[in-house]
Amino acid sequence: MQYEEKLKLLKSLHLLRQMPERQLASLAEFLRPKQLEDGAAVFEEGSQGMSLYFISSGRIRIHMRGAGGASKDLAILCAGDFFGEMALIEEATRSASASAMGPTVLFELFRGDLSRWVKLNPQQAVQFFAGLVHLQSKRLRRTSNELTLHFDLSSLLLDAAGAGPEFMARALDCILARLEGPWSAAAYLCREADGALEPASSRGSFDFSEAAKSIPPGEGGAGAWLDPSTLRVALPGQKRVLGHLLVRAPSPRGAEEQEDIGRAMA
Repeated sequence: MQYEEKLKLLKSLHLLRQMPERQLASLAEFLRPKQLEDGAAVFEEGSQGMSLYFISSGRIRIHMRGAGGASKDLAILCAGDFFGEMALIEEATRSASASAMGPTVLFELFRGDLSRWVKLNPQQAVQFFAGLVHLQSKRLRRTSNELTLHFDLSSLLLDAAGAGPEFMARALDCILARLEGPWSAAAYLCREADGALEPASSRGSFDFSEAAKSIPPGEGGAGAWLDPSTLRVALPGQKRVLGHLLVRAPSPRGAEEQEDIGRAMA
């Protein structure tokens, strides 16, 4: 790996954007390249953390074991992102696993190497760790929103035997409370006889009637983006799909944000 590639990557990170090039250059010297094939593990949940990773190219899947041993995706990270930073803050085991999605190139920064860089650049180290704390706060807030949403929807679904307009309106409010910005939303009930959709409740001014027509009767499964602004979320019952929630963003969402929001709704 070329030294210039490391420096270019560091310059692209929001965390280090204000750092002088001389300090970035000294940090680049400590980065160790790591090439991964599709599906290769970076680290496993429960393993001892010793380093932080910067993604130079490719994508990384962050996932953890769920109920029954099934794996749940927590995040999909792309070039310019970094992960594993808790290993630099405290000596603890990894709370999730990380693996490559396609050929991927990482730069690894070990805790001991970071300590040596900090001694050489104490002022820039303050900025570096302040950025890490800000990132952790943002990720914890997003995780908190996801957990709260899952709990609220799960609680509603426990009482779903008598699902109707009131139930669908409450489900809409649960989702909109966790989305930032002026989203519009609509809820549709599935008729028990034929699975056809009937309007149940709405929020905002967007007309979802055309989007609802694109959902086949009885369609279930995980949430899916109908277009870059519109997300469909199915509400499963014990024997059949109870209905669908459609939410519309105030502006089109990028691929990465679509993945994050879709994962939160899954």
